[in-house]
Amino acid sequence: MTSGHPRHLPDEGPASETPALSVVIASVNGYRYIAQCLGSLAKQHDRGRAEVIVVEGSGDNTAIRVAQEFPWVRLIPCSTSKPIPELRSIGIREAKAPIVATTEDHCVFDEDWYGQILRAHESRSEPAIGGAVENGSRERLVDWAAYICEYGKFMLPFEAGSVTDLPGPNVSYKREVLEKVCGDLLDERHAWENVLHGRFLSRGLELRIDPDVVVYHAKVFGFWDFLTQRYYFGRSFAATRVARAPLGTRAFWVAISLLLPPLFLWRYVQYFVGKRRFVREVVKTSPLLVLFAVAWSVGEFFGYAFGDGGASLRVK
Repeated sequence: MTSGHPRHLPDEGPASETPALSVVIASVNGYRYIAQCLGSLAKQHDRGRAEVIVVEGSGDNTAIRVAQEFPWVRLIPCSTSKPIPELRSIGIREAKAPIVATTEDHCVFDEDWYGQILRAHESRSEPAIGGAVENGSRERLVDWAAYICEYGKFMLPFEAGSVTDLPGPNVSYKREVLEKVCGDLLDERHAWENVLHGRFLSRGLELRIDPDVVVYHAKVFGFWDFLTQRYYFGRSFAATRVARAPLGTRAFWVAISLLLPPLFLWRYVQYFVGKRRFVREVVKTSPLLVLFAVAWSVGEFFGYAFGDGGASLRVK
């Protein structure tokens, strides 16, 4: 397998037409999850208007199986391990459509997800439009805790409007604006979505969230698995945040990182109590939430102090 070059496979849609929407998926969790994700996308009402680009970096035989089972996918297999932001950047650069959506291989979708994205961009001028992330893994407390930590902020209900943050698994961009404003972040730094969105805001561009655009987080975690993931993600996040910052700024964030766990816990309570949903699950998972908040904070500390240290390659 080669890295960075798409493998053009037979397409069940109109291959000669430019798609209206490109969906980019960074695949790092193996065949089980990407198959679940693609099976859901296969049921989209507007499937013929979209192309799906899977940038496969699981490091196993997933790319071969995807090519066999989902021939309508544009598959880009990577022979070397790459972090999720770099996989996304590769897919975005290969996208053909004027609207590019990014999601993750552990997500499933409402059947009108494509249509809702396209209608949102047709009616609005904002360059980036995100939506809700609902919980699709509700059987185990550790999976509830994982959802609360990562996506509780984007749980329904909420009003459509301008925001300062959007979820990586459910965000779409006007491709021309994304490449113009964030091209260097895609090509050189392969930045996480918070960095891209920060660039938009710094240029006076608005971000919009729309409650009609919904995805479902559907990943199953083990306790140790998610605990280490919080550390790695926190370290990767912090290292990216201060990648070009002066020493004084890094020292400030090193100090602040030690104070984060209470802030995280307060935010979790605000999200769920304020929306009057799943408050019981927040209470039940509170010991796990404390441990996961500490793991993220320790990750941020090391990221600000010592850099990425390979953490971004371990984020799944």
